[in-house]
Amino acid sequence: MQVDLTRQKWTLRGYRPNYWQQRRTVETDDHWQPDIGPIPARVPGSAQTALRAAGWLPDWNVGLNSLKCEWVEHRQWEFRTRLKPMTPTLRESVILHCDGLDYSGVVAIDTKIVGRFRGALVRHRFDLTDAVADGKPHTLSIIFEPSPQEQGQVGATSKSEFFKPRYNYSWDWCPRFVPAGIWDRLWIEWSPPRPRVIKVLTSLAEDLRTGRVNVFFENEGDEAAATVTLRRNDSQIATSRQAIPRGEHVVRLDNVQVEPWFPNGHGRQPLYELNVASAGEEIDRRSVGFKRVRWLPNEGAPATARPMVCEVNGEPIFLQGVNWTPIRMDYHDTPPAEYRARINLYKKMGCNVLRVWGGAFLEREIFYDLCDRAGILVWQEFPLSSSGHENYAPEKAEAIKELEKISTDYIRRRGHHACKLLWCGGNELQTLPNEKGEQFPLTESHPALAALKRVVEREDPETRYLPTSPAGPIFYATPETIGSGIHHHVHGPWNHFGPFESAEEYWSKDDTTFRSETGMPGAQSLKLMKKYSGGCDLWPPTKDNPLWVHSSLWWLPKDRFKRELRGLQGAARMKKFVQLSQDFQSRILELAAGSCKERFPRCAGFIIWMGHDCFPCLANTSIIDVEGNPKPAYHAVAKVFRRRQRDERISTTRSGPR
Repeated sequence: MQVDLTRQKWTLRGYRPNYWQQRRTVETDDHWQPDIGPIPARVPGSAQTALRAAGWLPDWNVGLNSLKCEWVEHRQWEFRTRLKPMTPTLRESVILHCDGLDYSGVVAIDTKIVGRFRGALVRHRFDLTDAVADGKPHTLSIIFEPSPQEQGQVGATSKSEFFKPRYNYSWDWCPRFVPAGIWDRLWIEWSPPRPRVIKVLTSLAEDLRTGRVNVFFENEGDEAAATVTLRRNDSQIATSRQAIPRGEHVVRLDNVQVEPWFPNGHGRQPLYELNVASAGEEIDRRSVGFKRVRWLPNEGAPATARPMVCEVNGEPIFLQGVNWTPIRMDYHDTPPAEYRARINLYKKMGCNVLRVWGGAFLEREIFYDLCDRAGILVWQEFPLSSSGHENYAPEKAEAIKELEKISTDYIRRRGHHACKLLWCGGNELQTLPNEKGEQFPLTESHPALAALKRVVEREDPETRYLPTSPAGPIFYATPETIGSGIHHHVHGPWNHFGPFESAEEYWSKDDTTFRSETGMPGAQSLKLMKKYSGGCDLWPPTKDNPLWVHSSLWWLPKDRFKRELRGLQGAARMKKFVQLSQDFQSRILELAAGSCKERFPRCAGFIIWMGHDCFPCLANTSIIDVEGNPKPAYHAVAKVFRRRQRDERISTTRSGPR
C-alpha cells in the first residue's frame, strides 16, 4: 500500500533558528511558537513558494525584489501534515520515502524525531513503524534547518562540501535566491519486507536488434520471487520469474528482439514498458529504450585527443544542442507543463543533446522521460562547478565520500533512460594556477574525479565518463591561439566585442574537436523588460544602473552600439538597442554553429551556452527567455541545426573510451 503525501494538505511554519527544538507538544506552542504561520503549503514546494502565495514575499522576479527574499534562508521551516491511522501487522513496515529534501533537518512524528537528513541531491528513507503503529492519527513534520553557506559563482571549488545547487547562491545569469523545502516525490509505503528495484540498465547488441535488460534488486527480507516483464504497445516482448535471495541480485532479460532508439532527426524513438512484480503486486514500472553508443576519433585530430565523435547505432552524429539550466530560480515549484514546453522547443529547433550543467541538480524524472520521447540525448554532470577564483575539485575525504554517494544515487535513479549519453564529473574543473596564472582542465588523476570514475565503472560500466567539461588539454581557444592545432574539447567564447568580420576570421580558423559551451549575449524583449523592471529605469545599460547590475552585470553591452544609437532618445533608443543586440546575438551564434557543423567530423559537436533563462535577465546568453519565448537567435541557430549534417565516412580504426 502506498500513500502519496503530495496529495495531502500541508502547512508551513517558520521559526527563528533552533526554536523548533524547544517545542513542547504539537498542540501547545507556548512562547516557542513559530513567528510565521501556519500558512498553506504545497508539496513539492519550497518555503518561498508558500510565503509568496501568503503575501509574505514579493515576486522575486521583479526589479530588485529578490533582495527582499534573502532572509528566508536564515530561518527554520516546518512542513506539517496529518497522517491517518495505520495498523501495520508484525511483518509490515511503514516507510517514508523522500526523493528530494533540500537541504538538511529532521523528520518528526508528533514532535518526536524519527530521523535526520542531509543533502539536497540524494534520496532518504525513514522507518516510521514504531511511531505510528498504535492505530491513531499522527502529525508528520519535516523540519528544515537554515540553508548551508554554499558558494555562488565566485569562490573556491576545492572548499565545496554541501553540494546544494550552487546557481541559487547567484550566478552571472541570476541573483541570490536559496530555496528550502521538498522538491521531489514524497510518499509512504506500508507493506511487509519485499525486494526493491535499485537500478535498471539496458544495452543493445552489435546487430542493433538484440537487447538486454538488467534489473538490480536489493532484498532486506527473506527470499522472495519477482517477475520482470518487458512490453511494447501492450504486447509482451519478454518475461522472467526468478527467486530473489536476501541481499543484492540481478535479473536479466537476454536476447530480446527490440527496435533501436535514435536521436532526434536520425530515426525513431521506440520505448518499452518494464514492469516488476512481487507477491502479486507491482513494485516498479518504468520506460526503457535500447541504443548502442561508441565514441570515435575526430578526423585529423592528434592521437592524444579524446575521441569525441558520437556514433549511435552505427551512425556518426553531430551533437548539437544547448546547455540545460533550471527553468526557475525556485526549482521546487516548476510545473510539468514548463518542462514539456521547453523540451518541445528544443526538439523543434533540431537539438539532439542537452548538457545538464554541474552547478545545478539532477533533474526530475519528467525531464528524462520527455527527452526519451523527443530523442534528445542527455549529458549529465555531477554537482561540481568552477568558482572563478579557484576551480580545483575538492580533495577532502569527506567531500569525496559525499560525491560518491550523490553520483551513485544519480545513476541508480536515471541510468535506465534511453536518452542517457554520458556522465561527467563537473563543469570547468581545472588545475590550480601555475606560476604564470595558467589553469588547465583536470583529468581522472584528481582523487575526486577518479572516485567518480570508479562509481560510473561500478554502476554503469557501458556508459562513458568524462572527468570534466571541457576535457581537452586547453580550456579556451583564444583568437591568438586558434588554428594552432592545440585545441581539442573546449569552452567559450561567450561574447564578442569586435566587428562581425573579426568573428568570421576567428571561426574560419577553428581547430577544436568539440565545443560544449559557446555563447553570445542578447537582450530580452522590450515587453519583458518593462514587465519585470519593477519601476526601475531600463536605461542606461551600464554598471551605474542597479537593475542591470542585479541581473546582467556580466553582459553589459558597453559601447557596442554607440554609433547606431547616436541621436536616439527615450523609447526609440531602447527599442533600437534591443533590436541591435538580438540581431548581433543571432548572427554570431549562427556563424559559430554553422562553422562547427560544417567541419564535422573534425568538430564533433556544438552546445550553446545557454538554452533558457530562469530569471528575467535584461541581457543574457540564453536563446529562450524566462517565459519560454524564443529570442531571434533561437530561430537563427535552428536553421543550422535543421540542416542535414555532412555525410562523410568516419574512420573507426582508432576507438577511444566508451
